Amino acid sequence: MEGVIMNSKMEDLVNLAYEREMDRELSRLRQHLELYRHRENKFFQVTDMKLKFMQETSEEIDKLYDHLAPSQAVSRAIALGLLRREEIPGEIRDAIQ
Repeated sequence: MEGVIMNSKMEDLVNLAYEREMDRELSRLRQHLELYRHRENKFFQVTDMKLKFMQETSEEIDKLYDHLAPSQAVSRAIALGLLRREEIPGEIRDAIQ
């Protein structure tokens, strides 16, 4: 039963990392939209950024999380600062080291 609980916690962490990574990329897109709102950016640049996000960035992130083992995804998220070590339960920290 402990393995099932640990796997569930690991999946929760992977989902959290995924959400944070997507949010980080969406924040970049929001910055471009803000620049457009203030007329510091051209419309075509915003359109290009939106298309790039939809066709490349989000797809790359989806593929990455689909193909990485949960322990690898969590380790990667810690390395990228998407998850803090303090957020990781001790048994999972031990398992991914």
